[in-house]
Amino acid sequence: MNYFADNLKKCRTQKGISQEELSKKISIHPVQFSRYERGQSVPSIEVVQKIADALEVSIDQIVYGDQDNKAEQSISDRELLSMFKKVQLLSERQKETVKDFLSSYILKNDLKQKLA
Repeated sequence: MNYFADNLKKCRTQKGISQEELSKKISIHPVQFSRYERGQSVPSIEVVQKIADALEVSIDQIVYGDQDNKAEQSISDRELLSMFKKVQLLSERQKETVKDFLSSYILKNDLKQKLA
């Protein structure tokens, strides 16, 4: 999976701009721009900056994607993900309690495995 290519396409389509429109805005041949989105070519940092400026997004968003969705992409257990989302709504003190509990549980589990 080419995250850069996927993120680039996502940013462009969210803005409702075609490949051809964007390639004209940044003075890149449409075929070359298509290669970027298919992951067949990697643009220079200067070109990435032009793309980011044209789309009015940060370079980070194009390179790393939407950070808000990273947890959803990496946590496959939906029930656990739902619980983590609920934890975000807790006070800082309550969050610390949850973190302490999880850390203790994980440490206990690690010790059990090492002693088994």
